[in-house]
Amino acid sequence: MTSQYASFPVLKTISLRDLAGIRSAVDTLVDAYEKDRDNFSFRILLPRGEKLTGKTKKLGMTLQGEFILTLRKRHLVPQVRDLRYVHDEGHYGWLLASPTVFERYERKG
Repeated sequence: MTSQYASFPVLKTISLRDLAGIRSAVDTLVDAYEKDRDNFSFRILLPRGEKLTGKTKKLGMTLQGEFILTLRKRHLVPQVRDLRYVHDEGHYGWLLASPTVFERYERKG
């Protein structure tokens, strides 16, 4: 069972497994957002499984908080839509993209 969003066009897919990967992921996201906000699009893959729900929520909330905080530190206004979905059996997918990228995708669909 694969979601229709598994084929959503992104600049990069980042797989997060633990909190140690957050800083690097946030730096990648913020740098890309700063360079080209209109084409900003990333897929974040988070672990999925019965015993992983709490860990996954913590990873997602930490990433989101650090992303917003870092954008604000750089005096950037966050204009990012997000969409969460089941990517595959082992992962949740989380799309972070500019509204224009979502609009282009929805027009094609």
